Amino acid sequence: MSSAIEPFVINVPDSQLEDLQTRLSMARFPVELALSPGQEWSYGTPEQKVRELVHHWRTTFDWRKIESEINAQLPQFVTEVDSGGEDHGRLKVHFVHRRSSRMDAIPLLFIHGWPGNFLEVSKIIAQLVEPTNAQDPAFHVVAPSLPGYCFSEASTKPGLDLKVTAYMFNELMNKLRYKSYIAQGGDWGAMLIRGLAIWHPERCKGVHTNMFVTHPPTPLRSPFKLFKLIVGFLGLAVGWPIWYSAEELEPLKNVQQFVDEETGYLELQSRKPQTLAYGLTDSPVGLLGWMYEKLHGWTDDYPWTNDEILTWVMLYWIPGPVGSVRYYKESVRVTDWRTYCLKTWSPVPMGVSVFPKELFVPPHDWAEMVGPVIFYKRHKSGGHFAAWERPNQLIDDIQRFTEKLLPSYWSGVDSAVGTR
Repeated sequence: MSSAIEPFVINVPDSQLEDLQTRLSMARFPVELALSPGQEWSYGTPEQKVRELVHHWRTTFDWRKIESEINAQLPQFVTEVDSGGEDHGRLKVHFVHRRSSRMDAIPLLFIHGWPGNFLEVSKIIAQLVEPTNAQDPAFHVVAPSLPGYCFSEASTKPGLDLKVTAYMFNELMNKLRYKSYIAQGGDWGAMLIRGLAIWHPERCKGVHTNMFVTHPPTPLRSPFKLFKLIVGFLGLAVGWPIWYSAEELEPLKNVQQFVDEETGYLELQSRKPQTLAYGLTDSPVGLLGWMYEKLHGWTDDYPWTNDEILTWVMLYWIPGPVGSVRYYKESVRVTDWRTYCLKTWSPVPMGVSVFPKELFVPPHDWAEMVGPVIFYKRHKSGGHFAAWERPNQLIDDIQRFTEKLLPSYWSGVDSAVGTR
């Protein structure tokens, strides 16, 4: 591939779809457990749920229709991007890019995570690019697929981690001729926008996240916040929480339970991803079971349709999921840039949206340990996939954050609008 930016449409070969149907027809299912009502998911994805989805996959699901709808809705492109070193060279990056007609529009880099994908931007892109209310900020939206995810190329060498990805996405924005931009993300996207704020503050002028995570305060790092936390829990125990509300303290009590019961995927993907990848690459049913557990458990009772679930699974099945699971080892076990991004200060202004069913919901002032917080909002519903579950709330939060950011953004930007 040349260095040009080329239009891209999804067009899965018929042979791959035929192979998928063959594999689905040969699927073997584990014996279902007789579990008490309310405990159906305690051992993982229920066999009956997977059977129903596989039946739909084989008989009703129309990938060609879905494929056509995605291509019609989202303008997609691919281009080679420098990875910042010899190890990975130049890699193909797939991305959505839609420009606003507004002259005052701000470039917005939207970054997904796992088991998400670029399609998450589809529910928010229209109102971000051309807002109904002309007084709201408008954006040129760029939504890349992470390296090794969907239609972005995976490296054949180890070491493609958060820092390399941040470099690549910053280079992508440069290639699109955006001198400065703001970034939004959850899951891996949340870590990456923090990385952009730390490593590329000269171009990344603001970050907004719907999954803020940081290390808790310690005696050496924010001792007063640690004191507030201890006193807050003592107050909560007697029904009189101090400094922090019960709404902020209760989720912290559940963190250890989440770590103990819900992070098996993290251990596997971050330790021996290649071993796991054989099963996920060879079995579409295995991949479905692996992903569906998180789609179900990480949302706030979102009513997933069968087509939605299978579309998300297909976006991993088509290219193969090995790059996506390997990403955990590179960024957690090898370099641990994740921890670095969670506790390193950056002067780049930050906005935080809190959805109650997010994996981690720290108190409001913990964000101040890693950067200046200019926007913070707690919502009454919503989970891990905010752009998919609560698109209107996320759109509004991004716009309100940007309104607060605008004076400092424009003061440091000569020309934020690309000419491509």
